[in-house]
Amino acid sequence: MATLTSRFDEAFNFAHEIHGAQTRKGNSSPYIGHLMGVASIVLDDGGGEDEAIAALLHDAAEDQGGRTRLEEIRTRFGDGVAR
Repeated sequence: MATLTSRFDEAFNFAHEIHGAQTRKGNSSPYIGHLMGVASIVLDDGGGEDEAIAALLHDAAEDQGGRTRLEEIRTRFGDGVAR
């Protein structure tokens, strides 16, 4: 399993900031649980930290800010996460 650094913690906090008030469609489960689940699958399948961070933030641009949000992700976490 990949070694996670403070970048992952920062990405989790950022994802929570963006999606903290959202719930899953059709129920009241916090949306952040979905994002953590996807990141867990990525890590279990041998993905690295960049891929796990991308999993945490995979809906950020689509749901919360478009291209501007994507550029913020690129600036904060790098091209490997933003692509």
